[in-house]
Amino acid sequence: AKGRGRVELKCDAHVPRPGQDSHAGEEFVMVLDKREGVRLGVDLASEDGEPWRVKAVTGSLFEQWNLANPSCPVAPGDRIVSANGVRGSAAQVKEQCSKVGILRLVIQRGRADAPRFQVSFGVGRGGCAFGCEAPAMRGPVLHNFAGQSCCGLPRADGGDDEFDLQEAADRASRKVAIHVDVLPLGLA
Repeated sequence: AKGRGRVELKCDAHVPRPGQDSHAGEEFVMVLDKREGVRLGVDLASEDGEPWRVKAVTGSLFEQWNLANPSCPVAPGDRIVSANGVRGSAAQVKEQCSKVGILRLVIQRGRADAPRFQVSFGVGRGGCAFGCEAPAMRGPVLHNFAGQSCCGLPRADGGDDEFDLQEAADRASRKVAIHVDVLPLGLA
């Protein structure tokens, strides 16, 4: 539509490419005997339907595994891709991990050299000095610039990925200010 447009952020800086880490993507099997009341000892996170990512090993079974298997430790950035044969849904994998008994986890090595970011976009009035009201931001979008140099809102049928630039323009100067927030998430 007239006066509407998408906003994308392009990163031209050198960002390490996924896979430069010689172990990234490799999988190994971890077998644990989880007893009643015993914790896994790991902080996990999952974004946008991705497998559980290890944020930190905090003790208990995962720490015991790391001590007993120094050549194959679980580290931050690794992912739990399946639990007792269940793959895909992070909720189903989590359910398997909460059960008592033998727990067979397939762990995928993370890419320690692929930084990820949460990127949010907004459009506001341009041509004003400091103190202008910040626009409502859309997002965030989870993005890895090593995999794709441009980041934008996901394309949507309803036009939610577009901004009304004409409406946002400052009436006097006819300028638009593009706002982008980039928050590093650490290593993937």
